[in-house]
This record gives sequence, C-alpha cells and structure tokens, in this order.
Amino acid sequence: MKEISEELLIQLEELSSLMLSKKQIAVILEFNQEDFKALLKDEDDAPYIRFQRGRLLQEAEVRKSIMELAKNGSSPAQAFAFKLIENAKMDDL
Repeated sequence: MKEISEELLIQLEELSSLMLSKKQIAVILEFNQEDFKALLKDEDDAPYIRFQRGRLLQEAEVRKSIMELAKNGSSPAQAFAFKLIENAKMDDL
C-alpha cells in the first residue's frame, strides 16, 4: 500500500469535495481498489477524516448558497431550505 503523506491527504480531501466516488478517487490517486477501501475503513484515521471533511465542506458551501438564494426570495431554494431546517431539527432530537 502507498504511504499516506500530507500531500496525498490534501488530494484526497480535494477530490472528495468534488463528490467523486471512492472508486474514481482510487483510480486518480493510483490506488488498488481494495487498498483504498481499507484505507478509509477506520473512522479515527486521517484518510477517513479528510475524505469526509472534503465532502462535508462542499455540502456546507452548497447549503450556504441555498440559504442565500432562499433569503433573496427564490421559491425553490426556500422550499429546499425548509427541508434542510426540518431535517436538522429531527437530527437534533
């Protein structure tokens, strides 16, 4: 298996933020599919955290845009924003 450098972790985070599949990221980073799956298995390890961080930060940016559009009067964005708000409330219970 490849050594996990900081540079590789940065690439992993960037690629995951583009919502590429794990298989696609493995190909781009030149990992064997099984090795890549194993790399992301442990939720306490840096690769898993950086993979999730990339995805979540991108999702947060999209949600921020939706909220801005909703505040500016976009009906579709407002409907979606209300769904996000309701889901967040349910998750907090």
